[in-house]
Amino acid sequence: MSFGIVFISYTSSLIANVIVLLGAVSLFTWLEQELNHKFIQKYKNLILCTLGFMFLIFVYMESWGNGHSSNMPIGFHWTYLNVIIVALFNLMIRVKTWWQIVISVLLTIIWASSSGSSVISGAFIAKVLLLLVVEILVYVLAANIERNTLSYFISFTVTACSILAVATSMYHGQDNLSWLRQIFALLLLELAVYGYTKILRHQNMMFLKFKHQAEYDDLTGVHSFGVFNHDLGKLFKDFKEHDTLYAMYALDVDRFKSINDTYGHVAGNEVLKTIAHQIDVLVSQLEYRAKLYRTGGEEFTIILFDIKQNDLRAEEISREISVAVSRLRFNFDDHEVKVTVSIGEERASEDDSNYLDIYKRADQFLYASKHSGRDAITIRGRTLDKEVG
Repeated sequence: MSFGIVFISYTSSLIANVIVLLGAVSLFTWLEQELNHKFIQKYKNLILCTLGFMFLIFVYMESWGNGHSSNMPIGFHWTYLNVIIVALFNLMIRVKTWWQIVISVLLTIIWASSSGSSVISGAFIAKVLLLLVVEILVYVLAANIERNTLSYFISFTVTACSILAVATSMYHGQDNLSWLRQIFALLLLELAVYGYTKILRHQNMMFLKFKHQAEYDDLTGVHSFGVFNHDLGKLFKDFKEHDTLYAMYALDVDRFKSINDTYGHVAGNEVLKTIAHQIDVLVSQLEYRAKLYRTGGEEFTIILFDIKQNDLRAEEISREISVAVSRLRFNFDDHEVKVTVSIGEERASEDDSNYLDIYKRADQFLYASKHSGRDAITIRGRTLDKEVG
């Protein structure tokens, strides 16, 4: 066979294998990092394990079909075997379920058994058992292997050598040049998969970082105004379509400017962070699903989802928030500082023409509390008596 034909066949097979493997990596990485689809979240490991199994079977069947249709069997196994080696190793590293190692071991045994009785000997069985031990160790140590680049490539080399040791007993006809091409292609495939995986994970890490920055306030760690605006729009739509009631509590830290002016912005930031944490803990314990947002400098907003119409409970929640904040104490420049909040509460109304109407009313009630001397609560336009409770 001429050098040109061998080179074209070798190069085209290598490129095709890279494309197939990188496509599989893209799909696996997407499934690993999918956060929104509930079905995928619930059955992620099962889905990954199933896809990995199907991919390995597909490659093996391609190898089998090519072998039975080729007039020149020398070397035909290797292009597929390289893909299987790279895929199997990465599956054992990335799919964190015992089903994966069970399937890997079973496929290895089936593959070794397909060699026929002519190659089965004590040495062959020993090679197969060694390969099974290596696979199990790789699976058990997967977390540590994945974290360290050196460990990763050492483990891959050991796994690849173990598989190739079994393969040499099953497939014959490899000369030294064929071995060189085989190993070179195997290394290129693994480097391509490793590098591409690193790139995808880095991109996802950056995406999650930017997403977190967009969705959470840097100072207090609670949800940002952008998330508030998005949630409010969705809630308004659900309310109009399904009558799903929700409530809003608008809060403002009383005399916050004087804290900043007297003790500095570092002190002011500490006040905001502590208040946000205190309220966030409180609302997380309510009977309703709730979110806390920072909607302004010293302004926070709480949304309660899917609530029942209950003015008494709204008063109780408002007072719980007020008391939780008023119990906080800060020490700045040897002075004990106490803080309070003013609160305005409102619920969605059939008369609302857009999603901001409830926000406008809650804000009006908040300022009604401010004008009532601060440290006050206004529920649906009615300012509560401060002596109550």
